[in-house]
Amino acid sequence: MSRKLPPLLGLRVFECVARHLSFTKAADELCVTQAAVSHQIKALEDWLGAPLFQRLSRTIKLTDVGESLVGPLGRALDIMAQATSEALERDQVTPLTVATFDSFSAAWIIPRLSRFRERFPEIDIRFIAKRQEDDALSSGDADLEIRYGNGAWPNLQVERLMSESVLPVCSPELLERYGKPDSLADIARLPLLHDVFSVDWAEFLNHFGVRGINVRRGFGFSHSHLVKQACLAGHGIALGRWPLVVEEVQRGELVCPFEEKLMLDDAYYVVCRKSVSDEANVKAFAYWLLDEAELFVSQSAPLPT
Repeated sequence: MSRKLPPLLGLRVFECVARHLSFTKAADELCVTQAAVSHQIKALEDWLGAPLFQRLSRTIKLTDVGESLVGPLGRALDIMAQATSEALERDQVTPLTVATFDSFSAAWIIPRLSRFRERFPEIDIRFIAKRQEDDALSSGDADLEIRYGNGAWPNLQVERLMSESVLPVCSPELLERYGKPDSLADIARLPLLHDVFSVDWAEFLNHFGVRGINVRRGFGFSHSHLVKQACLAGHGIALGRWPLVVEEVQRGELVCPFEEKLMLDDAYYVVCRKSVSDEANVKAFAYWLLDEAELFVSQSAPLPT
């Protein structure tokens, strides 16, 4: 059955004026002019065929018709406001929570986030930092994790994202001060930087048959992004983790003075609980990461990958 309703905007304006008993205060609350308020009240009175207010010298008061209307109308507007609020809450999507290493998110994810926003503008994400030993999925702190390891995590949905290699990198200014090295043996005359949770210089040099170098000297840091900052500042040469140094190498802020690089067995993986693997926002972010990783590998050639 169709409803015979007066202009809804006029009803809202009337309720506001009735609460304040003031056209001016109603105009302020509704962010319109007093003339606009008066126009809406006049239109509603014309529709009803009866005045709603008595205009006195310095104030206004409700007529009998206005009094009969204001109570039910106020309750109706309250019901509408509550229903709207509940609908919005049901429709509100909880942000996706992603746990990842701060170095990886800073160096690789953040520079690409604008492309995710363009592709999925409706998905919000909360990134939380994790340590290697953290399990943010089991604790319930995250919906999805980027992990580093061998991929052997049972009872989880696991997708390989990308492999990693390490190679010596330094600032161009460092080579200006110490001279360009001819071979890995020349590492002996360069100041060293250390990533204490990654491949160390002893392992790297031994792999290429270079021995007899004091590899304990220099500054060490527990986060790869701090190692990179020290490298950019010219404090020494570091074993850069590809893909964490790719942007700086491509911009010329860091250089690779040697051809040698060491491909690591471990890799980065996108991991989530199987129970949420088909959720739209989880799939969207995971597939976006995989697409970006594929693009990265193709665009970084012939650089190390």
